[in-house]
Amino acid sequence: MTTNPSDSQLLKVGHMAYLNSEVFYRKLATNACDLVALPPRAMAAAVESGELQAGPLPIAEVHRLGGKVRSLGNMGVACTGPAMSVFLFSHKPVEDLSGANIAVTSHTATSIQLLRVLFVDLWSVADHKFVEMADDHVSALVIGDPALQMLANGSYEYSYDLGTAWHELTGLPFVFAEWVVRSDAPENLVDSFERSLIQATQTGMESVEEISKIRANESMSENDVATYVRNFSYFFGPDERVGQQEFKLRLSKLPEWRPAVLSVNDSSETRAVSTS
Repeated sequence: MTTNPSDSQLLKVGHMAYLNSEVFYRKLATNACDLVALPPRAMAAAVESGELQAGPLPIAEVHRLGGKVRSLGNMGVACTGPAMSVFLFSHKPVEDLSGANIAVTSHTATSIQLLRVLFVDLWSVADHKFVEMADDHVSALVIGDPALQMLANGSYEYSYDLGTAWHELTGLPFVFAEWVVRSDAPENLVDSFERSLIQATQTGMESVEEISKIRANESMSENDVATYVRNFSYFFGPDERVGQQEFKLRLSKLPEWRPAVLSVNDSSETRAVSTS
């Protein structure tokens, strides 16, 4: 879905093209905003720099940006239990990964931080090294549609769903992304877009069968797609907010670290995410 990029009266908004965000966009009016497709980490960088004004940002980046952004519609992507598309794939059991090379997708900003928490608080993994996907590695963190494809391929003997692991550790939902808008965005444009986004998401949640027909592929049947989309919470309640704060607290106890910030214009990142 695209909009007219020359219209200055529209907010420039991040388009997260992963299947778990389809409900936000499928019924969004073409004149509601100017959409720009970017993967999670690059989208956060674009909002921080002002190249975008809003989007569903990785929750770790929302926490980091603080007052530069505010919540939009009390919405995002969360799950209670399996995330179904955020996996640590491994050739060894996770308990044996101390000292190992862990490849990390260049898209992630939150899942890598969740993995750091789980390594310390759940699995007691230490002295590991995060490397690029092209480097030699024993285990790999993959998210979104590429994770769905890798799970179907069965390339690794072990797979660990990070949403399941978080629920095992805390009993709480995990918030992967939250819709936010820059605090300096024009209020009239924000109000108009927020109304459109809420309505589009409500309608999108009622259109799962339509989404399933469009997004089914050789790896996922229509039923698989429907089950996956319905697995997520898109409007936040008290439990999601408690889970969000628990993650923030646990992450704050680790040494401060974040993956390198990608250029917003990194074409390889943009191409890597399906926009279908």
